[in-house]
Amino acid sequence: MRVRRVDPIKNARSNMVCAQLKTNGVISKSILNVFENTAREYFVPVVSLPIAYGDSPIYCDVPGRYLFAAQTLGIFLQHLNLSQDDKVLVVGGNYGYTATVLFELKCSAYIVESHPILVAKCRERLKKYSAVIQNTPLALGLEEYGPYRAIIIELGLSSIPDFVIHQLEENGKLAICITTPENGLTKACIFEKKSNKLHEVFTTGTNMPLCTELTGPDNFTF
Repeated sequence: MRVRRVDPIKNARSNMVCAQLKTNGVISKSILNVFENTAREYFVPVVSLPIAYGDSPIYCDVPGRYLFAAQTLGIFLQHLNLSQDDKVLVVGGNYGYTATVLFELKCSAYIVESHPILVAKCRERLKKYSAVIQNTPLALGLEEYGPYRAIIIELGLSSIPDFVIHQLEENGKLAICITTPENGLTKACIFEKKSNKLHEVFTTGTNMPLCTELTGPDNFTF
């Protein structure tokens, strides 16, 4: 009798898609397919390989820097409703997983990353895409290639950086994790730019740790 071998990595990836994405309202077939076929373990530090498909953010070498939990990124992408060739700015490239997912969705991703270690990791993993990876302070964004249809900030912040409103196109959307200092709760939020103001259009709870590297005054209205 022929014994069927089970690939534990592929099994973990499939379980992630079912348990973390589908159960949290991610229904786009294209998004689910990309998560199913992207090797998340390639985008985390070696010490974090055992938790590559867990349901929590993963620490990425630098204090305050974490890879989104897959469910958070999946929910963001579902609500951003991106189309092919849409320009998306990723702030905080980490190891390049979020940008890779965007490239596989046929979007044009641009990455700004401030830490040399993460710049090197990101460039190595994104080399097949000829990605634009700018080594510059995160607070500057990346004005040269804007405006963007969407901006994804892969950081837990207490407020929205100043550059967002200027680099996001009208009707464009921002995906960001916001921590409320008063109670310490963190929300995964989508904001839409209307008449040069940001309006919250979606929010859900999340567990993204706070990063103090990039802060700035709020630039949105509810």
